Amino acid sequence: MKPAYRCIVWGPGTVGSAALREIIRKPELELVGVLAYNPEKNGKDAGEYLGMAPVGVNITTDQEKIIKTDADVVVFTPNMSTKVDLDSEATNIVCRILESGKNVVTSIGWWYPPFTSQALSDKLENACKKGGTCMHASGVNPGWLYERIIATLTGASTSIKYIKVQELSDTSQTQSADMCWGLGYGQDLSETPWVENVGDRGYSETLALTCHIMGEKLDRIESEKKYFVAREDLQMKPITIRKGTRSGVNLLYHAIVKGRRFITLEEIWYNDPRDLPKGLMPGDSYNITIEGEPVSIKGRFELLASAEKNLHFREGDRTSSAYYATAVPLIQAIPIVCGAKPGMVYANNFANYCPDLREFKSPLIGHRA
Repeated sequence: MKPAYRCIVWGPGTVGSAALREIIRKPELELVGVLAYNPEKNGKDAGEYLGMAPVGVNITTDQEKIIKTDADVVVFTPNMSTKVDLDSEATNIVCRILESGKNVVTSIGWWYPPFTSQALSDKLENACKKGGTCMHASGVNPGWLYERIIATLTGASTSIKYIKVQELSDTSQTQSADMCWGLGYGQDLSETPWVENVGDRGYSETLALTCHIMGEKLDRIESEKKYFVAREDLQMKPITIRKGTRSGVNLLYHAIVKGRRFITLEEIWYNDPRDLPKGLMPGDSYNITIEGEPVSIKGRFELLASAEKNLHFREGDRTSSAYYATAVPLIQAIPIVCGAKPGMVYANNFANYCPDLREFKSPLIGHRA
């Protein structure tokens, strides 16, 4: 039997804890370390921290200890507001991890570094080469939704006019004050919430990567930022949203190809169903339209804890399906980053649309006579 992959979780917050639960649950994965930033977590058994049985691995705040820990992969999930530019602390830490011989999967950034800058791409690639390691960034969105789901659905078309996707999220049951703050809830509209910065970075990169996967040359990314305003005071668990302050977010990102909107991503986070655009059903869902030939696609799907029982949460676990859907693509990528050629690893699909099949890119293609 093959040995288990030795895993470290760096940042057991909302997404990191979801990953931690799955790593503990799966026998082919072995938890060997957990790095936290909060000193209150230091020394706690990782299993007990999650309300599970003890696993014999204590959480630590000692970064040097974790970097020196022998492991196959680090699930790198600090707070989404973490800066990930060229000389940021997080980028330098990730490079040290890669150089130490440990692969990295992450949900906080670096989805497609060449879009941000060649210097950032080179820095990460060089760290991978030095350590003989790989790095892959994903999540539910940015990540899985576009680079896998949307790209796969385009496989029914030989030409595409446009792609539109709406992500709809009811945030009224949010438990985290940090998340409410990040979305700008309760803030005056003159203030800029950090979700804009994360969105500009993450959604731009995921759209750029999707165009790259499909072989379309991206002109630029355009964006629109809109917000919902509370009609009256709204009580959330962590905060009260006062009347007249921000109560929802509506962001749009457009990938411009050949001078037109080729892909549009619309993010709608709301607390009041009355804010929803006409025709949208309340709840958490994704609406997809691909206008193409000879086949166009239109669909809607939800993320649930159980489709059979129509459950939004597992019993005894208030982690939303969206957070698990962010963590699981990272876990699914562990065998890939541990076995691929050193360097950045991007999602490759063998069934997506390509404007010219002679230029189709796939690791399955060797040479063509």
